[in-house]
Amino acid sequence: MKKFEDELYDAMCEVFPRTTVRSISRVMGMSESYWSSICSQGLKVSNMALMKLNEHLEVRVIQLDSESSKILQIKAIQLMIAKEVVSRFVTKVDSISQVWEEVSSVLTREQEDVSAVCDALPFLMARG
Repeated sequence: MKKFEDELYDAMCEVFPRTTVRSISRVMGMSESYWSSICSQGLKVSNMALMKLNEHLEVRVIQLDSESSKILQIKAIQLMIAKEVVSRFVTKVDSISQVWEEVSSVLTREQEDVSAVCDALPFLMARG
């Protein structure tokens, strides 16, 4: 199974045959070496870079003739980007929920420990 980044690059090359690793990096709002760097390190494209690419594609759709066959291909790439971002968000939300449960249980235990040691502090009110 191909990685998302490979599928994205292939799809971009199909719609825009002159696409290079440098040009895709630029349209993502990153340095020219961004794409090569993330691929060589096995990293995922950042969400910000995907959003910039999506904006670039939206501009390209506006520039094209409304009857162009490329519009459907570009929309397919945009859908691919949207699905990837949503899947990342879902993964993060699950892990955040798990972390929150763990933190909540620790905080509850700490509150029980502290309440057994400390009582309410006395205070004085003075009229002036």
